[in-house]
Amino acid sequence: MKKLLLIILIAGLIAASFRFGLADYFSLEGIKHSQGRIQAFYHENPALAIAVFTGIYIPSVAFNLPWALVLGLAAGAFFGTFTGTVVVSFASSIGALLACIISRYLLADWVKKKFKDKLDRVNQGFAREGAFYLFALRLIPLFPFFAVNMVMGVTAIRLTTFYWVSQLGMLPATVVFVNAGSQISKIDSLSGILSGKLMISLALVGILPLVAKRFISLLRKKKSVTSQFDSPIAGVPFGLSDDLSPVTADILEKCTNCGACQVQCAFLTRYGTPKEILTTLDPAKQHILSFECSLCGLCRAVCPENIDPGEAFLHLRRVAVANEQVDLSTYSTILGYEKKGTSKLFSCYALPQNCDTIFFPGCTLSGTRPKTTWALFETLRAQTPNLGIVLDCCTKPSHDLGREHYFQRMFEEMLNFLQARGIKRIWLACPNCYKVFTTYAPNMSVESVYEVLAYSNPPCTFSDESTSFKAAPMVVHDPCPLRDQPQVHESVRALLAGMDLSIEKMAFEKKKTLCCGEGGTVGFIDPELARTWIEKRKKTAGNRSIVTYCAGCAGFLNRAAPTVHLLDLLFFPGQAASGHLRTAKAPLTYFHRLALKRKIKKTLPKAFFRERNYRPIQ
Repeated sequence: MKKLLLIILIAGLIAASFRFGLADYFSLEGIKHSQGRIQAFYHENPALAIAVFTGIYIPSVAFNLPWALVLGLAAGAFFGTFTGTVVVSFASSIGALLACIISRYLLADWVKKKFKDKLDRVNQGFAREGAFYLFALRLIPLFPFFAVNMVMGVTAIRLTTFYWVSQLGMLPATVVFVNAGSQISKIDSLSGILSGKLMISLALVGILPLVAKRFISLLRKKKSVTSQFDSPIAGVPFGLSDDLSPVTADILEKCTNCGACQVQCAFLTRYGTPKEILTTLDPAKQHILSFECSLCGLCRAVCPENIDPGEAFLHLRRVAVANEQVDLSTYSTILGYEKKGTSKLFSCYALPQNCDTIFFPGCTLSGTRPKTTWALFETLRAQTPNLGIVLDCCTKPSHDLGREHYFQRMFEEMLNFLQARGIKRIWLACPNCYKVFTTYAPNMSVESVYEVLAYSNPPCTFSDESTSFKAAPMVVHDPCPLRDQPQVHESVRALLAGMDLSIEKMAFEKKKTLCCGEGGTVGFIDPELARTWIEKRKKTAGNRSIVTYCAGCAGFLNRAAPTVHLLDLLFFPGQAASGHLRTAKAPLTYFHRLALKRKIKKTLPKAFFRERNYRPIQ
């Protein structure tokens, strides 16, 4: 409704502009007639004159009003070539940005239908060349100016990138066009007799696209970017010979381009099937695009050929990191978070005598929900008195970012220590940690805490005020790292059934669950792409609340729909049901982890204690 009202308001303002004759006032004749007065006003009040002109020009460009072209010429007549160029350059870029924003947030569905043919070409070009493709569109008017603004609004381009590339790409045409407009006083009509200087100026307008086309061709040749979405030899990867992995070869051999993996994945919808990406893009582009894949594994779950594209994109990430093709400073926040988790300050290994089982809560749960973490540990320890606890990071962020050497060394050091101390079994609360241990610690017995709790009947008593909460329908969001663990899915549902909650089925759960938006750290480079997962899950949940068993998923999904963590329901049902159980955010999460570490030391004074102090040699 808000969008509809805003659209109606914009349409009303545009209609009013025509109703009050602005088209006549801003015509070539109208501007020429008032040129003297406007120039006199400009000389007396230059800042105000520019501000008024800009205030009119920006919405004219944004809404593609017919007098925008004439106003661009008029800027040269009013302000001169230099000042007019500066004003028009910034105002036209801001107007284009406003049109892009309107397209993205108000008219996305309409734009996709209206410009479907152009959108397909732009998506292919953008996948192939990135921001350079927009730069080429600005220099060479392959599509109308307004169409570029609208179509780019429904692509993955960042708004900041759209702005500066547009301003840079439009600058040559702006200079030539405003220079032509500086001679406007000599124009009687668009086809009138022109002065020599104006003829030269307008000749430059005609020559510019030819020069720009030649310039872009030379740049493309230098960048070795193919002009079409084709590889040198059909079906053969473009330059992938040194980067092939078994799973990549599997894709090239078995993928039929059926599109099943694209239906629910915004990443593959944008760039094509895995086989198309591997056979039509140069290696540098493949490596960069791989960081936009959430690595959630849904593509494998729905693939009729049982292909695993996520592993192929993870391999490309590893190659990109090894060849220093990616700037990891973009991920400094998550990597700094990981580094703190493995540091001497935050790590804690407390292993009682004869301990062969440990509880590994993970970083996020212990930081956001320290009370829940401790209640869970106490419940587990009640049935296994010599249970140990380890606060550490499994370094999955490094794993998913392709920092293969660092991940292997860090995880190997932790695993070797645990095995040397006689640890044979690990109970995990974090789905990401669970996946890491099940994949890279085959000699360990790995179980989720939900499997353990399903057989122990943990206490859960809702308050009388929670009746409405229990009766309200809820759905379960299964974390994507656990999509291949049916025993965990069933344990979770058994726990919920024991709480007598009204749990309903939902599209895309268990093996075919969706990513919550956090997967693959996509949000660091394309938050809008990451949000598509959140919105998709919100749509499948409908008006129902979500219960999940991943602290990261709970945080991400709660941005769009009411979401509660299963462990909060188990140990603090009344507070969780009423919404009074608050979860912490940074930097408070770090203080919680330190407090939890002190509590462990105090509770297990006789346990073998260790703080991790290891960094691999790079």
